Amino acid sequence: MKAVQVSDIVVPLCGRDSGMPMLVVGTEGESLFLANGKHRRFERPKRKKRRHTEYRAPCDDWTRDKLRSTGRLSNNDVRRALALYAENIDSEERGE
Repeated sequence: MKAVQVSDIVVPLCGRDSGMPMLVVGTEGESLFLANGKHRRFERPKRKKRRHTEYRAPCDDWTRDKLRSTGRLSNNDVRRALALYAENIDSEERGE
């Protein structure tokens, strides 16, 4: 199992947000702070235990660099990173 880090994309396994891809915007011990930029804003991320999430993919390089250098993202940046992830998944399913 891969260790989840800040700027990775995960999917919660339980709760009302289960199945929705979310971006890890922070960590604290065994907890991850997750945001999707729309329902869960960057300013108020959802706290989830690591064992209740499943790693999916790293986010794009631009988002990762910005988050690690400034420690901040706009909600639009979070939504864009998740849209790029969804677009990549769709193209893989179609066999492109």
